[in-house]
Amino acid sequence: MLLYNNHGKFFGPVQVYMGYVFIACGIFFVTYSLTTLLLLIPGAFMAFTFTGTIIDIENKKVRPYTSLFGFIRTGKWIEVSRFSRFKIMKSNRRYTSYSRANVQLDMNISDITLLLVSKDGRRKVVLNRYSNFEDARKEIDELSGMLLPENKIPEI
Repeated sequence: MLLYNNHGKFFGPVQVYMGYVFIACGIFFVTYSLTTLLLLIPGAFMAFTFTGTIIDIENKKVRPYTSLFGFIRTGKWIEVSRFSRFKIMKSNRRYTSYSRANVQLDMNISDITLLLVSKDGRRKVVLNRYSNFEDARKEIDELSGMLLPENKIPEI
């Protein structure tokens, strides 16, 4: 059984919007020059690239990946036996952009991140992102019995 978790876009909101603009300009200006079709490549890369994690419960493996252009998945399978515990962290991301008048616009995004952490704490894999703490707690209860049955008490 495989669980697919999508973590969201790889780039920030401004870069994703810029990717859509590149795609639109490439299509619109193709009547003037065929070389403007080259705008589709970076536009599709910025607009459609996202990250995620695949959890293979039967083989006890996880695969953090980046999906380039929205369909080319890159990432390696990692044995769950290398990890010892789960961890819930609150993550805050800030995206800053500037207008033409040099006015700063900040977008703050905060969410709860569920991590799989190694014994020494150096190796971490993001399993999923949640909007509240209770959903992450429920997911730990479900996954702890399937992936790490010897560790019943998760770290928070």
